[in-house]
Amino acid sequence: MRVLAVNGSPHRDGFCKRILNRIIEGVGEKGASVELVDLSGKTIQPCSACGNAECWQSMRCILRDDGLELRRLFNECDALVFAAPVYFLSVNGLAKNFMDRMRNYRGDVRPSIAVAVAGGTGKGCVTALQEICRWMVLVGFSPVVAEPVTRYNLDLAMGWAKSWGMMLVEKNHWVKGRDLYSMLSELERLPYMRYTVTDEILYLARSAVEALARRSIVEQTAELARLVEEAEARLRTGCWDEGLRLAVEAHERSMRLFNRLT
Repeated sequence: MRVLAVNGSPHRDGFCKRILNRIIEGVGEKGASVELVDLSGKTIQPCSACGNAECWQSMRCILRDDGLELRRLFNECDALVFAAPVYFLSVNGLAKNFMDRMRNYRGDVRPSIAVAVAGGTGKGCVTALQEICRWMVLVGFSPVVAEPVTRYNLDLAMGWAKSWGMMLVEKNHWVKGRDLYSMLSELERLPYMRYTVTDEILYLARSAVEALARRSIVEQTAELARLVEEAEARLRTGCWDEGLRLAVEAHERSMRLFNRLT
């Protein structure tokens, strides 16, 4: 089994690369081979969306860069791992250029792992993850793991990532024979795929509170946890404005505390 691991970050030693390295460990332990590509070392121009484009049927492109080399690896691999950073609530331009330039010439479905990594406030980690996963399905990959990673849960993600790699290899035969309906159906069942922006804000607040708890910040953490619970309760009972206000307050307060104490 050949796995293609793609680092969409311009930083070759950043969070994306660190998580990819752990995933690769798990892949290797299951006996699969990995080719790791840092997009920062490649030249990938934006897709020009030319008329009657030959690229949809064959390995051709009017652009002279590394796009065709990457597309060859994309089609030859048996599974894909893609980690991209989040810039302004979406994947960064480097990762998006890669996504736009890939084409699938195979008829089979292959397993994949999607990771969206957001620094700073963490906002956009879920919306970017959803974007990556939908792209994967439309180019013939079925995500078996899809995870948003922020500063708040990086420690946990680093602990989980090796098992993600092992799962990717184990699920290789599980995705065979799927059609678009079954892939979309499975995608909708994955965590985070039906999150709204409000859900994402609550997720970030909860993640920051849990991160503070792991650092034994007890008294302030308990107060913030109650605020998150109150926000969730208000949203569940239809008090949307008040629930959203509390969710934003919980996120901003927990983020400020996390920044101050870590």
